[in-house]
Amino acid sequence: MASVLKWAVGCSTVALSGLIAFGYTDPSWTQRKFSAAKCPPFVHSSIPSRNECQQALLKYDNVENPMDVLVIGGGCVGTGVALDAVTRGYSVGLVEMKDYASGTSSRSTKLIHGGIRYLQKAVFEFDLGQLMLVAEALRERTIMINQAPHLCHPLPTLVPCYHPYDIIMFWSGTKMYDIIAACFGGTLKYSHFLRPYEVIDAFPRIKTTDPDNYPLLGGVRYYDGQMNDARLCYSVAMTAASYGAATVNYTKVTGMNVIRNAKGEEVVQCTVEDQLNHTKGQVYCRSVVNAAGPLTGVVEEMVDEKSRHVNMVPALGAHIVIDKLYCPRTKEAMIVPSTDGRVVFAIPWLGGCIVGTTDHPCPATEEPRCSKEDEAFLLKNVEPYVGPIPAEAVHSVWAGIRPLAGTKNMTGKSTASISREHLITVDEHAHMLNIVGGKWTTYRRMAEDAVNSLEKTLLKGKAGRKPCCTEQIVMVGARELKSVPAAPTDAQIPDDVHRHLTGNYGDRYNQVVAEARQQSKLYERLTPEAPIIGAEVVWAAKNEHCERVCDFLTHRTRAAFLNTNAAERCVPQVAQLMGSAKGWSSSKVQSEIKNAYAVLNNFRAQSA
Repeated sequence: MASVLKWAVGCSTVALSGLIAFGYTDPSWTQRKFSAAKCPPFVHSSIPSRNECQQALLKYDNVENPMDVLVIGGGCVGTGVALDAVTRGYSVGLVEMKDYASGTSSRSTKLIHGGIRYLQKAVFEFDLGQLMLVAEALRERTIMINQAPHLCHPLPTLVPCYHPYDIIMFWSGTKMYDIIAACFGGTLKYSHFLRPYEVIDAFPRIKTTDPDNYPLLGGVRYYDGQMNDARLCYSVAMTAASYGAATVNYTKVTGMNVIRNAKGEEVVQCTVEDQLNHTKGQVYCRSVVNAAGPLTGVVEEMVDEKSRHVNMVPALGAHIVIDKLYCPRTKEAMIVPSTDGRVVFAIPWLGGCIVGTTDHPCPATEEPRCSKEDEAFLLKNVEPYVGPIPAEAVHSVWAGIRPLAGTKNMTGKSTASISREHLITVDEHAHMLNIVGGKWTTYRRMAEDAVNSLEKTLLKGKAGRKPCCTEQIVMVGARELKSVPAAPTDAQIPDDVHRHLTGNYGDRYNQVVAEARQQSKLYERLTPEAPIIGAEVVWAAKNEHCERVCDFLTHRTRAAFLNTNAAERCVPQVAQLMGSAKGWSSSKVQSEIKNAYAVLNNFRAQSA
């Protein structure tokens, strides 16, 4: 017995020494290096307009000339599949019935993360699958940041510790996180311990005792990533378009049938409807990728109302945005335990503080809402660490539906315990591939796996295709970042507006500013609370497939997600500027104003 104890103590000592020594190495030794030379050049020198993409899609209106892949769904997975497939040499179309990222992909927690909570499950439940899921996500995290560094960046995250056990568990856990990242090419920076005064210096509002009256003993700082999710999704879509994919928003598939052409080939006839002018057309394809997220089942039912190949479990993730003073004063997130056994994040983002998220079953709807109960849950879990949060400090709320991949024997299982692995199924009779599950961080890998599956099944025999190259692809807006000035070159652009334009548009910065130079009033802010200027509306209307006022406020900028009241004050001016750019009638402008107010109402706190 004594020898076993000595062996255990010895192994623990060696492991602890190894973790400590690892923490003093240079992170750059294990950071992945990317080569710009491996990024293939665009097919189009400028982003094709929506009309050009629409015309490219409708060229496949002949049953004898079907496209290879039609993707249904313009979220992160759908746009990722379109990008992967088109860069392998396939002819690709993508249709989204609303705007790009209009669903779950714009309503995430904005984290690019391996999943520290999943690592905990992997260790305590001896789950190798969860461990590999963490490793895969850590690897993809680095790829995402390289793909669009103006939209994605490393994010330090603080874990306050009030018990000696917390220090041991979180320090050793984050060190393991670092080691896994190093082994899989996902290193950002290494985690480290903070003394109590360092925690307070980073976050002066933090409580020095926890709800059980235990004193603050310090904290652990580790690193994950953060993104502007809707802008990134839009960038993936436009990158796919720049390589030749026909990506069209506000286009809905209303029917599908498998038919034979004159060669005897089975192809899918899809009826598509433009949701803006309500015109219909037919397009033909060899395969359909169902990447409709929470509405995956609805798309499946177009082919067969009785048969389902995917068990998709919808889970609601609600968030609130509160005043930034409730976040650490540096650009750092904080993570605290929640009453349901998970964790809650407080994350600085674009001048606000996101608190999230929830994880519970919900119906698969197009417009999920953050309920009063969800708001109360999030406030209840963060207030013990930051103090009371008044109702007026809650600026916006939103919720997204995670399309989790369910298993056969999961009756009564909570959604929080469902793995974030993705699931791909192929219905060869319907020529349809379905994909659900996963998370934003692994969107690229999900897309790669989906196209690999297509090549083994529905597109088998298509010779001369290229291997996947999306690991090396840099997105639209990130290829000429050296052209962006470090400081404003126009006296009319304040520093905060400059930072916003740089972060939102990347190397399109100069083109957005050029719009303002043509008309001086376009330098003006839309509202004093936000660094958004009129030139952005004109630029988005002309160049970013931005078709509605609400889309500018929710997805091209993030005004609605940050402050609902401020976003509402922007509506009339956005409508007038967009109407002028697009040639709308006065009745169309008024209709857009009415619609925008209705959309923004979904972002208003229920307790307000």
